[in-house]
Amino acid sequence: MRIHFTLSDLARTRLAAVPSPLAAATFSAYRLRDSSDAPALDLWRRAVRRDWKPGRQRLFGILAARTPTQPVPRFLRPHEGLLTLEEELDQLRSTPRSALRADLAYVAEHRALPSWTRALADGDREALDMFAEAARAYHQVAIAPYWHAISSQIAVDQALRLRQFREGGIERVLSSLHPLLRWRPPVLETAGHPNDVVGEDYHLGGRGLVLAPAAFCSYVPCDPADEQPTLYYEAAAHPPLASLTRPYGGPADPADPRGELAALLGHSRAAVLEVIADGVSGVSTGQLARRVGLSPASASEHTAVLRRAGLVATHRSGRTAHHSPTPLGSELLRGAVAPATDPATDPRPDPERHGSGPAPR
Repeated sequence: MRIHFTLSDLARTRLAAVPSPLAAATFSAYRLRDSSDAPALDLWRRAVRRDWKPGRQRLFGILAARTPTQPVPRFLRPHEGLLTLEEELDQLRSTPRSALRADLAYVAEHRALPSWTRALADGDREALDMFAEAARAYHQVAIAPYWHAISSQIAVDQALRLRQFREGGIERVLSSLHPLLRWRPPVLETAGHPNDVVGEDYHLGGRGLVLAPAAFCSYVPCDPADEQPTLYYEAAAHPPLASLTRPYGGPADPADPRGELAALLGHSRAAVLEVIADGVSGVSTGQLARRVGLSPASASEHTAVLRRAGLVATHRSGRTAHHSPTPLGSELLRGAVAPATDPATDPRPDPERHGSGPAPR
């Protein structure tokens, strides 16, 4: 697919402020069925199935999507993310009948829908309440235990995008969203993207684009009736491994001051970032490998990931690569070792209680 921008579209393209917990649940639904993905997703699937209870949860998964090529109703991927799932479910229940009908009619053009969706399309209150309860039940098992860790990943991505925007404008952001998204002005190409369902060309027509970081998958605009299309790009492919190995994705060990950093990056990558930050004038790949206890190839792979995330900078002296932390990487490390705050006296919102991750800096 090729997404065409005009000057008006570029001027109106913006970054989403808040990740959507309902969209995260929606995009995770087909991942639960697909068994061909990364080991971290297998761990997540086992954890979800462990706590799965047959019932209305299944209704949500059926409507969300069964494959990544199927369009998703707009009321399951809010145009603007809200802070909590409950706010988004209230918004779903109040969706106008005309919007419900248009949404489901468009989805029905691409896949068969079960008969019970007719009541949803009619705005039937009982059907909407039943479906909202199904969404809540699914979210409670598949997303809620890991939402703090996922939203922390998204917060890091948002900080990176804001920095890119400050340094190079919206085109710098568009050029680095995802390996399958290529910015060739004035067109954003979704090369080989599994969600290419509406043909070759998609014209924004002056509406601009909302760039929203997503968990579990990317989702490109596919509904021509969107008031302002939202491009969900994959910022968190899966919950961090640490959140999957702790019971119910609970908080890191409070005795481990680096626990949250390891939950965000993974233990090896967090150790690599710490060693790089300890170097006075940069750390070579060989030194890094010896200090962390990795092979040079693994150390190089970890630095490449950290570099793409904007946490590490690399420069070469002859044949030797030297790595140093970027301001964002240093800021992330400072946050990881900041003194714990007593929740009873902390005036900041509790992200676990309010259903959102840390606000982008």
